[in-house]
Amino acid sequence: MAAAPGSNYLEIISPTSGPITIPLPEVQVFPGGEERIYILLPDVLTELSTPIIRWNELVLKKPLHSDENWQGSLDRAAFYTTQCLPDLEESHFSEANSQEGFLYKMESNRVTVQGTISFAAIDGKQVKLHFNVSDREVPRPLINDLDGTVYSRGNSLTISSGEISYFPTEKLLTGAGFAEGNNLNQRFDFQINGFQGEPGIFVTNEGPDYLDNYFVYKVDGNPETEIFIKKYAIDPSVIDSRSFFEPIPVRLAPQDLEQLPLVAELNSNSLLIDPKPASIEVPLVNQAFEGNSPDSQQIRSFANPSVLNPGSWENDYTVFFENLPVWNLTWIEKDSTDGLQTIRLQNRMPESDTGTPGIEQRLSYQQVEKMNERFMEIFKTFDDSSDTTQLKESILSLFETNELATAARMNDPFEEFLVTTISAFREAEKHALYTGSATSVPTMDANALELAPAVLQVNKETGLPVSRSFTFKETNIQIAYGEDSISLTAVNESQGQQSINLPNAGLLDIYQFFGALSQLPLTETSQINLGFFDLTLVEKRSVEDPNQQRLLLLPKYIHVNVKVLEKLTYQGTGAIKLAIHFNGLRNPLFPESYEPDYTGSYYVSQSFPHQLIKATFNQGLTLQ
Repeated sequence: MAAAPGSNYLEIISPTSGPITIPLPEVQVFPGGEERIYILLPDVLTELSTPIIRWNELVLKKPLHSDENWQGSLDRAAFYTTQCLPDLEESHFSEANSQEGFLYKMESNRVTVQGTISFAAIDGKQVKLHFNVSDREVPRPLINDLDGTVYSRGNSLTISSGEISYFPTEKLLTGAGFAEGNNLNQRFDFQINGFQGEPGIFVTNEGPDYLDNYFVYKVDGNPETEIFIKKYAIDPSVIDSRSFFEPIPVRLAPQDLEQLPLVAELNSNSLLIDPKPASIEVPLVNQAFEGNSPDSQQIRSFANPSVLNPGSWENDYTVFFENLPVWNLTWIEKDSTDGLQTIRLQNRMPESDTGTPGIEQRLSYQQVEKMNERFMEIFKTFDDSSDTTQLKESILSLFETNELATAARMNDPFEEFLVTTISAFREAEKHALYTGSATSVPTMDANALELAPAVLQVNKETGLPVSRSFTFKETNIQIAYGEDSISLTAVNESQGQQSINLPNAGLLDIYQFFGALSQLPLTETSQINLGFFDLTLVEKRSVEDPNQQRLLLLPKYIHVNVKVLEKLTYQGTGAIKLAIHFNGLRNPLFPESYEPDYTGSYYVSQSFPHQLIKATFNQGLTLQ
């Protein structure tokens, strides 16, 4: 990572290592008169395209007509832990100061920036940026403009105002605007992913997650001069509505385009191109997947499973929300033959039949909380001498306020009234606590329990998965784990039977997560990376035929980082507190799926194998 003499480069100084230099081949400088400089920097990535440093721009200022040093900071700088580099925090990229000999000169729309910018040293670590931008032309800003015609409901609408932008580092072409006609006005927008500045044909899905709404964009020209875009609607005949595994199941040849309905014709000779320099890659590896699913090459960089042999697969885990169970899961070892363990994951049934409560309406956690809180207030001042009429009115008002039905009436005998209201509520509360349901929590995936039961077969000697099979509604699904590949097979009546093969890197099945957690060699400084596999299931409908439904199966490679935070005593038990972070997880049975950052705080026993005591999550879920 040595920088060439006289070039732009980043220098990281640390008391535990010598100076580390990372070349920055391209930076963009935008003068802000004599007292301000804007310098756009390229992101620094690993050779697997995961981020090391993401930053936006360095803003430097100084008083006009002054010899003072330039001062400033980096906008939105973020550092991701990477082996061989010192750990940096956001604070390491603030308090920038120019060093002696720093030169800034602007003449006739040409700029020179040469010298060193140093950031404040914190804990002996310091970041420096060395610049050598000499007599470079400053690009003149263009007026962002988009013209053309939108065709809608038999009308031709002329674009009266529009804009279009190209983001090379994100491979994204995007635009929006307003089109006007004699009898109709219409807003429009588009986003073309995968565009790299070259002509091509791109298929996009502009519907929400559950609804397929495909369009085709034919892009010609060059973003730096003039660009032409034609947008076509999709004919149902080119859509493979039976596909299990294609996110965009469109089969389209270039010659087919002219047969499709034309939706819009767009053009621009004044397109805004994001000036951020292209990212640079350095020969390092990390696990900064930013919540996304790693690809097969990325996951091979860390997936190296050890033998997984839990003493027992007999475990029960309950997911709670605000003290009400959402669902109860159990792992049961059913049999052991031919060197295989067969483990069944299922929703645990109630230990005893609670029957149908007097209040048939299922309680939500909000109702339970509010009812119990008000009951305490009502009975706090009630005794044998109190007016029962007032008590009845308060209780009936409480039921009405919380939208809870009751057969009780004011003229009921007092004891009968209490049975119909208080006792019936307690039965309904107990029923909710025994059975559990995601329907009481609107943010939870109501389809989650459709993933269970699942049958997982594991090699007893290696601990690696052999297969997982389950049924999602009407679809039978099997995951078969081979040494080098993973085979997926799905079959239902409407889509038939289909299979695909994917690369394997000795991955565990996601439902082995808790077993793996119990087997980890945890010390006070442990930080462990694990690799898992899973399938995300998405039910899709089409705009062309809303009655036709297909099930889309999205394979997911999942990275899990397990970090020991501290050893402590938790509820009288010697415990270890863990920070667990998932990347690529989209399984609704895992509470992390409902967390914006896919993280949780776990407490496991210090004894080995580690037993899960409890896990807590910021969105109100609890696992125990």
